[in-house]
Amino acid sequence: MQPLAGSHRDELRMSHSWRESELERPSCPVCATANGLLLHSFPPFGVVRCPACSLVYLSPRLKEPVMQALYQDGTYFAGGEGSGYEDYLFQGKSLRITFRGFLTEMRKRGIAGGKLLEVGSGYGFFLAEAADFFPQQYGAELSEEGGSHARKISGAPIHVGGLGSLPAHWKDFDTVVAINVIEHIYAPLDFLAAVRPRMKEDGTLVVATPNIGSLWYALMKKRWPSFKIPEHVAFYTKATLTRLLERAGFSAIREIPFLHAFPLGLIAAKFGVPLGGGLGARPIKLPGTMIALAAGGNNGHA
Repeated sequence: MQPLAGSHRDELRMSHSWRESELERPSCPVCATANGLLLHSFPPFGVVRCPACSLVYLSPRLKEPVMQALYQDGTYFAGGEGSGYEDYLFQGKSLRITFRGFLTEMRKRGIAGGKLLEVGSGYGFFLAEAADFFPQQYGAELSEEGGSHARKISGAPIHVGGLGSLPAHWKDFDTVVAINVIEHIYAPLDFLAAVRPRMKEDGTLVVATPNIGSLWYALMKKRWPSFKIPEHVAFYTKATLTRLLERAGFSAIREIPFLHAFPLGLIAAKFGVPLGGGLGARPIKLPGTMIALAAGGNNGHA
């Protein structure tokens, strides 16, 4: 799960020297159209827009095995340079506020109860809050460091690894949630295809991601905080995320309000203002930063 990055972190990420052999220039991850139109340059990376489906994505980007190695690094969630977080635990209070509010919105729409799987569980803050909304919670996380914290914080079973390596009996989920995950996914159609068999026939998929169609991006452009590069490889609007879900065979797509809270210190750091102590940790809710869509399917698995 990927909240705002601090400005110091951004500088480290951009200054890292990546070898040409570690980079690739993909076609659109959703419709496979080549030659995206350049919007922003973060050398050696570029943010481009697909001329066919309008998806905004990263090209050049790191090859997936290179990026996976960064996720597995023990410093990804705290203290590493060039990617990850300065201190993920610092954001715990804000994330819990965010997730409890989002879970409340999910329940208002009948998405609560039964068996929950969170894909990309990070340190387990969402699963910890979900205990009051779902009697059974499970998590999947790529990072061993993240998975270890998630087990302690949430008390839920956490599988370290991708969807393809989940235990066979992890299935028939009423709800599968992926928050701040889809923007990391290199092959989003394959990812969604792997999710569907894990769901009940009448189950619900919930996907939330930073909103590049927001006023925040319109105002900040290249300085938009969710250009968290090289980790984020795709940037969605409501329209492009809806199109992705439809192409993956999901239907009954509807929006869920998602009001994200961030530590004031992280927001201030983005503007070059140091702010520590209790004031820096104070959660501030920012509207419009995220898109969240719920979807079902009609092919017997979603």
